[in-house]
Order: sequence, then C-alpha cells, then structure tokens
Amino acid sequence: MENHLLCFARLAHAVARRALPVPLSKYARPAYRPSSLFAALLVKEHLRLNYRGLEDLLRISGQLRRLFGFLSVPDHSTFWWFARRWLSAELVASALAETVRRVKHDEQRRQVALDSTGLWLSHTSRYFEWRAKRERGQRGWLKWALTMWVGPQMLLAQRVRPGPAGDFPDLVPLATDASAVMAFDEVIADAGYDSEANHRFCRETLGVHSLIPAKKRRSIKVIATTPCRQEMHRLLNDPGDAASKRAYRQRWKVETVMSVAKRRWGEALSARTDLTQRSQALLRGVVYNVNRLVLLGISA
Repeated sequence: MENHLLCFARLAHAVARRALPVPLSKYARPAYRPSSLFAALLVKEHLRLNYRGLEDLLRISGQLRRLFGFLSVPDHSTFWWFARRWLSAELVASALAETVRRVKHDEQRRQVALDSTGLWLSHTSRYFEWRAKRERGQRGWLKWALTMWVGPQMLLAQRVRPGPAGDFPDLVPLATDASAVMAFDEVIADAGYDSEANHRFCRETLGVHSLIPAKKRRSIKVIATTPCRQEMHRLLNDPGDAASKRAYRQRWKVETVMSVAKRRWGEALSARTDLTQRSQALLRGVVYNVNRLVLLGISA
C-alpha cells in the first residue's frame, strides 16, 4: 500500500496542473512550475510546516522532488513569494472545483449543507489577543464559511471574512459558487441562515429546495410570518413529517467536517498579514478535499 503522504502529494500535483495555467510570468524559471509550487504549498499546509520546513522536507526527499518536477530545491522565499503574489481566491476556487470533479457519485437527490466556524489568527496567548484588540483594534479571528456536498463530504465553496459576523449574508455567495461547481437539489443550513430572502433566492433563483429552521425573532409566540419561513416551521415541527427531519439531520455532517479540519490542521492560522491569512484559510479547504479524495480511494 502506498504511503499516505505520497498519495496526497500526487493528487495535489494532479489537481494543481488542471487548475493553474502553465506560465504565470515570462520571467519565471522553468524549474519552478506554478503547479509544482502550488502542490508543495498544499503539502506544507497538510503537514503543518512553515516555509523553511517545506524547503527542508524537499531537500531530504528526492521522491517528492521528482514527483513535483523540481530540478533543484526552491528556496523558502520562493514559496512565500508565490503564496503572496499568486494565491488568489479565484485560483483556490478553481483547485477546489477540480477536486470535486474527481468524485464519481450517483445520487437521486444531491444535498449541500452550509455552516461556518472561526479560525484564530495566531498561536499567541489569549491575553495578547485581548490587548492587541484593545490597543490597536486588531480582530482575534477569521470566519470560515463552507458549502459541503453531503454525500461524499466534499467542500464545494468557501468564504473567509473577519469575525464575528452573522451567517445569513453568506448564503447567497456560497450557494451561487457551489451551483457553479455542481448542480444540487436541496440546501440545508442552521437557523443562523434563516431569512425569507435566502429562501426565495434558493427557490426562485437557483431552483432548489431550502431547509432552514425558522428561529424566534421579537415575539415569543409568533415565530414566522412570511410564507417560506412558515413552511419551515410547519415542516420541521410537524410530528408526522419524518422525511424533512431526516433530511435536515444530514446537516450535522458539515459540523463534523469542520471538527475534522480543526483537529487535523489546527484551529489557528500561522500567517501574519491579512492577505496571507485569508489565503491560508482558503488553502485549508483544498487540503481537506485532497485528503478526502485519498481517504475515498480516488487516485490521481
């Protein structure tokens, strides 16, 4: 049986070759192809290394160098500059979509689930975070919002923005990006995404069914007054409607995915600037998908 790291690296390289254009700059050295640098960054994030650690890993591993096509070991500053200059949200989204295309899964009804979590911005103490926020207005964490394909538990879209923030504005961009990657039939999310506008967007614009609990607002007695939210309250609280409750219970899988990502790759980001922090958070979604492909037994 092949080593897990080699399977991950081979899949990462295959995904990067499909997602990235071959030349990013006419001045780039042919020894350092963009797809190879991007795949190496995925390995770095997968193993929770820094840039110098990635350089050391490639220096002692001839198999990884041959796999990525490196004629010589890139300096750690090369990886840092590539991540800062070229690791855009569009490029990461393209790589994420490429990982999803490799999954062959026949389902009669495709569901996607939405949720979000917070990622700390450094490994410093909580006191330092509190003092930095008080003195310089620095925020303490980023909000990482996800759209997950429920069947194989693969991420379709992701969004990163400063926290704390409400969930309901994330539904439209996340569902739109997910629909561009894969057609689906139903959106399920928790009450944080509850709004009549979100229901109407799913049903009228995307043409899919939405299943989002209606939460109490100002009145304790009156929970929902608009048509879609009234329907949600009826479906999820009717003892005779077991199908809707069974469908909504699939939402817990997206919380499992966030728990796996945090336990496997940590709940803090090692990057320091706003740009690199967002890039690292988005890159973590691609790392999760590639690792999921390895666990599903899908080869490059």
